[in-house]
Amino acid sequence: MTLNIQFENKLDNLRREIDDYLANLSLPEVPRGLYNPMKYALSAHGKRIRPILVFLVGKGLGAEHSRLIPAALAVEILHTFTLVHDDIMDNDTYRRGVPTVHVKWGLNTAILTGDGLMSLAFKTLMQTESPNVPQMGVEFSKAMLEICEGQSLDMEFEERDNVDSKEYLEMVGKKTGRLLGLSCQLGAMVADSDKKVVDEMFFFGQELGKAFQIQDDLLEITSDEQKMGKSLGTDIFAGKKTYPMIEAISSMTDEEMKKFISFLQGNANNRETILHEFQKRGCIEKSRNLINILLNRAKSRLRVLPEKAKKDLESLVEIISYRQS
Repeated sequence: MTLNIQFENKLDNLRREIDDYLANLSLPEVPRGLYNPMKYALSAHGKRIRPILVFLVGKGLGAEHSRLIPAALAVEILHTFTLVHDDIMDNDTYRRGVPTVHVKWGLNTAILTGDGLMSLAFKTLMQTESPNVPQMGVEFSKAMLEICEGQSLDMEFEERDNVDSKEYLEMVGKKTGRLLGLSCQLGAMVADSDKKVVDEMFFFGQELGKAFQIQDDLLEITSDEQKMGKSLGTDIFAGKKTYPMIEAISSMTDEEMKKFISFLQGNANNRETILHEFQKRGCIEKSRNLINILLNRAKSRLRVLPEKAKKDLESLVEIISYRQS
């Protein structure tokens, strides 16, 4: 058995453990209109990358596995909250292969479900056995606000014709990178690591998150709904400034840009046509190049870790770099 297969088995075991904990969370039965949708949202099996980061960083720095469980669950619950509200704002109909909460229960219930998940995430974090819990709560709250800032910027960019790559990276650093950074931070804090290590782990997670988001932008163009387990094409319809889109329109005149976006929106369901348009402009290659740059930046932050933890996280980065969903 190779190291990679061993490591992938380790990740699968962690995912199963996380799934089991989420399925067995002690939630009230009533009101059913709140707790049934919350349970439903948490039951959809995802990649669980955020709690996995808590475990890999925390255990790599010497924390006991059991002490990491509340923080690991908290970041996944918080992530699920963001997905429920994202699906409302993006009008997505499927998430993780099943109907979204707002499709199944309606808009008002979905909003309340997200609010309940956010509260549950913070409550779960507070169950961590660590003298660092107060500071962990501060970082958790800061991350929640920055995620909202990132989402707000993303919405603002939809109304703007010109968004540059620097602005885009700031936005995804908040919207996606902040939660991966928090996951790594919390793992290090449960392990009672010093500030330098905690900070390096945050930056590792944030750079990884930026790369992860650009991958999602690419997969919106190159993948299909069956592989992704969610609706595709909504970013194009909404005029979102994804990284490939920013690269495509960066050298266009206003008139060219309007024609290009109109063409894409008219062909949003034609995957091959969309892919060809971005390929011929070099946007796919540029996006993949930036992903590699960000992943290398992330790996450079791992120098503060013990060798075994460093190798595990490097293996995780490698797996993420090849993901197709």
